[in-house]
Amino acid sequence: MLPLSERPDLTTERLALRHPNNGDVDAIVSIVGDWEVARRLGRVPHPYGPADARFFLEHVVPTGWVWAVTLLGSDALVGTIGLTPEEGADTAELGYWLSPALWGLGITTEAARAVVSYGFDGLGLPVLTSGYFEDNPASGRVLRKLGFVEIGRAMRPCLAAGGEVPAVRMKLSRAT
Repeated sequence: MLPLSERPDLTTERLALRHPNNGDVDAIVSIVGDWEVARRLGRVPHPYGPADARFFLEHVVPTGWVWAVTLLGSDALVGTIGLTPEEGADTAELGYWLSPALWGLGITTEAARAVVSYGFDGLGLPVLTSGYFEDNPASGRVLRKLGFVEIGRAMRPCLAAGGEVPAVRMKLSRAT
């Protein structure tokens, strides 16, 4: 498996996925600071400020294969997507967020297809996991389009909500 530091840029029909950097702090704060985004993420506080974005860049990005999602021809971050290795397992968890201004346009699905392909073909992972909060069915639709199947439901922590919320766990196995 490739080391985390060797994260290639990825390109799709409409997107360029690159390494997040300090120049992205304002965009991250603007997007993740939106309650409608924060409440759909497990480990994001609300309100969300520049110190939180720097923590993300300095402590979260280096622990996974994380990309800034940008529209092709623009370097402006509109979301992030990544694979976080799961401890003690030969798998990683797919996670993502996107600017609400771009919801419903297929951008998350397009970015996720590229990252899932990288996880299976570039990293050789046999299984990917993901999940979503029950009150975020759009994320569930993205995962189902990619072939993820439900493996269970549980209460999961949501830092922004200040407690546990109902969540759906999903899994995708590499095609043999």
